Amino acid sequence: MIHPYDKASKWSILEYSKRLLNKTLEEAIIPDQIEDQFRGKGRLGQLVEKYFFGYDINSNQEADFSEAGLELKCTPLKELATKALAIKERLVLTMIDFSEDHKKPFEKSHVYVKCMFMLILFYLHEAGVPVQQLKFIYSVLWQIPQKDLLIMKQDYETIIDKIKAGKAHELSEGDTTYLGACRKGQKGDANVVYTLPNGEKSEIPAPKRAFSLKTQYMRTILEFAQKTGGQGTYNTSAIVGGYGAQLITEQELMAKSFENILLDRFKPYFGLTYNELVKALGCEGSKAKSKYFLVANEILTEKGSRGVDVTKSEEFKKSGIIIKTIRLKANGSSAEAMSFENINYFDIMKEEEWYESRLYDIFTGRFLFIVFQENEREETILKNAFFWTMSVGDLEIAEEYWKNIKKNVEDNHISPEYFYKASDRKNFHVRPKAQKATDVTANPHGGSVKKFCYWFNKEYIKQIVEQNLR
Repeated sequence: MIHPYDKASKWSILEYSKRLLNKTLEEAIIPDQIEDQFRGKGRLGQLVEKYFFGYDINSNQEADFSEAGLELKCTPLKELATKALAIKERLVLTMIDFSEDHKKPFEKSHVYVKCMFMLILFYLHEAGVPVQQLKFIYSVLWQIPQKDLLIMKQDYETIIDKIKAGKAHELSEGDTTYLGACRKGQKGDANVVYTLPNGEKSEIPAPKRAFSLKTQYMRTILEFAQKTGGQGTYNTSAIVGGYGAQLITEQELMAKSFENILLDRFKPYFGLTYNELVKALGCEGSKAKSKYFLVANEILTEKGSRGVDVTKSEEFKKSGIIIKTIRLKANGSSAEAMSFENINYFDIMKEEEWYESRLYDIFTGRFLFIVFQENEREETILKNAFFWTMSVGDLEIAEEYWKNIKKNVEDNHISPEYFYKASDRKNFHVRPKAQKATDVTANPHGGSVKKFCYWFNKEYIKQIVEQNLR
C-alpha cells in the first residue's frame, strides 16, 4: 500500500495528522469506509490507525510507526463547567506483564519504546456519541525530556520492585511521580496470578494494570499544545520549558531518587521551632494560617529556586504532588481536619466513573506531608516530613465517599445531612471551609447552594502520621 506520508519521517507523519484537526474521523475520510469492529476505550485510536493512517493493527510491542520510531496515541479531553478543556484520563502506554517485565531494565522495556516519541492526538469526548464522530482538537509530536525520563526510570523501578516482591495487588498510581500503574481491563476480569523472579507463583492475584502517563503529566502536554496553537507542534527536550522553576537537576537525579532529594532538604531543620526556622532560612515570619506551608516552601526551594511557589514548579505541576502541613498537639493527636478543594457540582454530575473523577485524581496522587508538633513549652517544631500514598483499602472507602457525593448532587441533596460526616468515622467527610452565608455557588438544578469541600478526618490524619513515623 502506498501511504500519503513518509512512514520513516516523524515530520511527514505529523504533517499528515493535521488533516484530522477540527474534524471527526468520518469527516476526514469517506464515512462508509469505517467499520467499527473494535471494542474498548482504545478503539478510536485503532480506527485512526486503520482508516486514516492505513496500517494494519497488530499487537507488536514496537512503536506504531516502527520505521519512524513513533507511537500514536489518541486521548480524550473533557469540557468543564467553565467551558475550558481538560484531560479526561491518564494516557495508557502499554500493558504490564507481571511475569515478564521485571526481567528488563527501563531502557530495554516496552514502555520506554512506547513513550520516547509520541504523536498525541487530542479529541473532545462527548458521552453517547459514536467515536468516529468525535472531533480532534490538537496534534502534538512529543519527545519526553531527558530529565523526565530519569524520573520515569525511578517510577518504573518502583513498580517493578513491587511486582518482584509479589505485591502487584498493592500497586497504586500514588506510588510514583510521572509514570503510573493504572487499572486496566474490563469489569468482571479475573485477577492475574503471575510468576515471580524465583519461579514461584504469586500468592495473591493482582488486577490487570498498564503503564501510563499520569493525568497531571498529561496536563502539561495539553498546556503546551494550547500555548503553541496545537496545530501539529513539535516538541524536543531542547525547547521544553515554561512549566515553572525547576526544583531539582538532572545531576541530582543521577545520584538520588526524586523523593529522597526533597526529603533530604528537610533533615537539617528537624527539631527547630518555627522562629528558629525563620531565622535559619533568612525569611520573614508570618501570622497567617499558611505560615507553616510558607516555611516548608522555603526549605523545598532553597536550592536555587528561593521565593518560588513550590506548587508552581515544573516537577510539582507535572506530578501533581500535593503538599500538606500537619499540626500535632503535644500528645500526638491532630490539631485539625484537612481540607481539599471545593466540590464542583457541575463537573461531578458529568463524571462517568470513579477512575476518571477529580476526586480519584486527588486521592491517588502523591502526598508530601510536613509534620509540625507542639512541644512541652507550647512551641511548634518541625518534626518530620514524608511521602504518602493512599492504600488500596482506603481508596475503596474513598470510592464509596465519591458515590455518595455524586448521588446526592444528582438528587439535589446538597446539604450536610446527606453527606459523610466526621462522626461517621469513614476517614472522609464533607463540609464547608467557611461558614459565611454568602459563600455560595451555582446549583446545577437551579439557584444557588452552599460551597462544600472534601475533607480528611482528624483521626485519619493521626493514623497516617502514626504509620509513617514509627
